[in-house]
Amino acid sequence: MAERRVSARYRQHYFQVQPYLESQQNLAFCGPASIAAVLNSLDLPRPASGPLYPYPFFTQDNVFTPATQRIKSYIQVNARGMTLAEFAAFLNALGTRAAVHYADDLDLTGLRALVKATLENPKGRLVVNYSRKPLGQAGDGHLSPVGAYDEATDSVLLLDVAKFKYPPVWITLQDLYAAIRTTDPDSGKSRGLVAIEG
Repeated sequence: MAERRVSARYRQHYFQVQPYLESQQNLAFCGPASIAAVLNSLDLPRPASGPLYPYPFFTQDNVFTPATQRIKSYIQVNARGMTLAEFAAFLNALGTRAAVHYADDLDLTGLRALVKATLENPKGRLVVNYSRKPLGQAGDGHLSPVGAYDEATDSVLLLDVAKFKYPPVWITLQDLYAAIRTTDPDSGKSRGLVAIEG
């Protein structure tokens, strides 16, 4: 895995996001864990509050603000996680520009173009909402950042925030496409990706 990560042209996001990647604090918090990692990796004002005061830092707890809790409360996220649209709405409320891309609106060529364009942007970040089942993993709906894309193998590096289950893993774009074309039962829509700029 390390050789591919070093040789991949689209690898800068790995080095920007990985230092801030923490394991989700419960089974439903893949969204807050991904949000905190992405926000800490961008040049954005961080909140200086809570147990880390006076040091400013985004955490899985303080991404819940009055604005984001109007989208979905802490209790609701703890019980059901986040849909793709809710995840993007949280990021927009926290100061980024986040755009939802549903898998039903993409073909494999469009997915590849989106991955490359986002990973080329130093201020861009990419988080994928996928089902684990097509990947042969335990569980189902999940959110995690993308750290790199390797053209030679047409694969992406998923930085899994469920670190107690899975380390970062390379998966082919074809397999990713299959995993995001599944339906999220909470939204009734396909899964997909959120492209973020901060």
